[in-house]
Amino acid sequence: MSYLKGQYPHRNRSAALRSSAILFAAFLVVFGLIVWFTEGNNIKAKQNDLAGRAKTFSGSLQLTLEGDASYLGLLAMDRAAGKLNAALFQERAGQYVQAHPQLINITWVDADFFITDVAPLAPNRQIVGLHLNLPEPKRASALARERRQPVYTRPFEAIQGRPSFEVWVPVFRGETFLGLFGGVYSCEELLKQLVAHTQPRLYHLSLSDQNGRLLATMPQAEPVDPHFTLEMGVTGPESGVMLRVTRYQGRADWRLHLLKAISILLVLGVSYALYNLKLEIDERKRAEEEIKKQASLLEEEISERQAAQESLQEQATLLEEEVSERWQAEEALRESEERLRLLLDSTGEAIYGIDVEGNCTFCNRACLRMLGYQSDTDLLGKNMHDIMHYNYPDGRHMPQDECSAHSTMLQGKGTHVEDEVFWRSDGSSFPVEYWSYPQVKEGKVVGAVVAFLNTTERRHLEEQFRQSQKMESIGRLAGGVAHDFNNMLSVISGAAELCKRKLEEGEPAEQYLELIINAAKRSGDITRQLLAFSRKEVISPKAVQLNQQIEEAIRILTRLISEDVKLSFQPAAELWTVLIAPSQVDQILMNLAVNARDAMPGGGSLTITTANIGISSHYAYLHPDARPGEYVQLSVSDTGHGMDKATAAHIFEPFFTTKAQGKGTGLGLSTVYGIVTQNGGFINVYSEPGQGSTFRIYLPRLQESMPAQQGNQASEDRLSGTVLLVEDEEMLLWLTTQLLEEMGLKVIQAQDPLQALEITRQRGGEIDLILTDVVMPEMNGRELVDRIREFLPEPKVLFMSGHTSDNVIQRRVIEDGMHFIEKPLGMETLSRKIREVLAERR
Repeated sequence: MSYLKGQYPHRNRSAALRSSAILFAAFLVVFGLIVWFTEGNNIKAKQNDLAGRAKTFSGSLQLTLEGDASYLGLLAMDRAAGKLNAALFQERAGQYVQAHPQLINITWVDADFFITDVAPLAPNRQIVGLHLNLPEPKRASALARERRQPVYTRPFEAIQGRPSFEVWVPVFRGETFLGLFGGVYSCEELLKQLVAHTQPRLYHLSLSDQNGRLLATMPQAEPVDPHFTLEMGVTGPESGVMLRVTRYQGRADWRLHLLKAISILLVLGVSYALYNLKLEIDERKRAEEEIKKQASLLEEEISERQAAQESLQEQATLLEEEVSERWQAEEALRESEERLRLLLDSTGEAIYGIDVEGNCTFCNRACLRMLGYQSDTDLLGKNMHDIMHYNYPDGRHMPQDECSAHSTMLQGKGTHVEDEVFWRSDGSSFPVEYWSYPQVKEGKVVGAVVAFLNTTERRHLEEQFRQSQKMESIGRLAGGVAHDFNNMLSVISGAAELCKRKLEEGEPAEQYLELIINAAKRSGDITRQLLAFSRKEVISPKAVQLNQQIEEAIRILTRLISEDVKLSFQPAAELWTVLIAPSQVDQILMNLAVNARDAMPGGGSLTITTANIGISSHYAYLHPDARPGEYVQLSVSDTGHGMDKATAAHIFEPFFTTKAQGKGTGLGLSTVYGIVTQNGGFINVYSEPGQGSTFRIYLPRLQESMPAQQGNQASEDRLSGTVLLVEDEEMLLWLTTQLLEEMGLKVIQAQDPLQALEITRQRGGEIDLILTDVVMPEMNGRELVDRIREFLPEPKVLFMSGHTSDNVIQRRVIEDGMHFIEKPLGMETLSRKIREVLAERR
């Protein structure tokens, strides 16, 4: 064997070299595969991380857009419910835009697609009044109206010159389209908000449209890797706003560098070993077995190291997955907290929390706004009772133990309080209604949640409602008294007239009877004023042109006022027509002129103006007596001594007067109030002490003209015919019978409607006229006439009353073809009216 080895030494060396080269090549292949596999896993991990982060960033943007759309939806609900006026829109929308910089503005577009309001108003005033005619906003708003849900526009250049897009939220009340709320998004600010909230470290973010046009981008911190780019939709395919996420090149994974370095060192080590083997192969012949053993040990060590490397790689993958899961859980927790904060800040109710010591644990924006604070740091950790609930409404100190919210919380109960006040940071107070609910954790009270509302506006509306009820009650009382009083006046004046006709000319009793008749007429005027105030007076309205009526009345008004009062009339051109009795217009003007004259004892100016006015729903919301629609405004202004607010609050009440005793009845302005409300209008007074007064009367516009009523000239001959008299008041029935018989008429009496129906059935052919009261037991006069027409087709009817119920007025007792006479009944007036009714038959 030693001979053979010595004989063929080159063969042994060649075999050893070939084996070493093969082992070296295999080693390089193994390490190349390890590096390739590691780099492949690294690229796959980067791609997975890119997809996850892009989904997170896109979800954050969509959450922001959904929150803004939800807020516009709340505005839409308030708008549909009539709770959102212009001032409240400016306040709430302006604050929301200020708190959410991604919104350039919030606009309100009416049902005709005109921009009627925008917040904030100052930088966007130029778009108010414009028509929504730009192609993309016009398309998206029409689509939102059709679908009845929010719709986003495609990106476009806003008026500020920045890439933007809009969301349109439709507003419906039932099936009626009221308009849209629109929010204009700045792509640049929206991306800034995303970067500020997510703080991306390895990624570059930008916004683009479906065509790849860049809308907004964040500053590039370092070169980006174009192989790691991903785009995700933000607003849906119709809008096409895309979020582009690109990974920075950054540094390679240190583990990969370490593996490569180890590989190089191992290659160098093996090369060095082979080189030494080649140089010393001859010297190591005797140590071949030892070298083989060392090579075997080296291979085992390499295998073990490879196994250790694979184990290390598996551990690194598990650690990376654990870190990713923890990061996702933290991100979900942050999103949940942000969603909860957005929900609390979007409500109109003020909400705050306290611990068992009464210290603030959280508060929403409405709470800060109502209490006058700028940031929640002004309240967090501080005792809420000492800050805003330390005094009773009368100013007395309230200890915390007496606070209902604190005491019931300690008992584990809730409370509801309506009549207390909270105190702002500036020391002022406001009435509140609040609810307190305990927070219980593991069976133990740990605090409470308190929600409260500012009830200032609600109390103001309640006071207006109570004032309206008081005026209505006074009106019912006045109408009831006037109705009964008119019946007695009819008896007094009728009996006096009958007595006067029986006297010989020149008898002394004639002047006394004349005095009784005049007093009854004067009392009848007073009852008509009471009926006008109570809106129980039956009238015959006509189509009236106020300008013409006022010009005719000015000649009378100049005689009512003194010479040192200057009267001027400023009529509006093309004034609308109103439906009112002309005599009532004269009565309004005379009462207001006399009132103005008394307010200017030293002279002054009295100005009458007319105008066409449209009353909006916002104005009607602030003035409960008003209703939206078109009105004719009649303004009467003077330069007199004026009134304070306390006096102005009572001027329309009957018998209320500021004049000296015996100088006025206190019925002038109450009569004006009754006439205006009876004709479907409303009245406002504006006055300041020393600055004069202005009465503005609003009468509804008449859409269709009413035909003029024509009468025939009454004859002075004695009357003839048969009258069915229906009156439930016994004395008035007897007296009216005497008046009718004095005129030459035959009278058939009926004390109730049922008796009148029976008489008509039996003797309908001989009855020429039915004279009936309007208000009677069992059925009213209109219902009686309708029953009579069932068997007597065309009866001649004359209604009489000093008062009608609301039901009769709503049914319009006085219509075309019907006749009416007011109580108290005068003989001449009654005779003239009967001639007019009977003349129609001829």
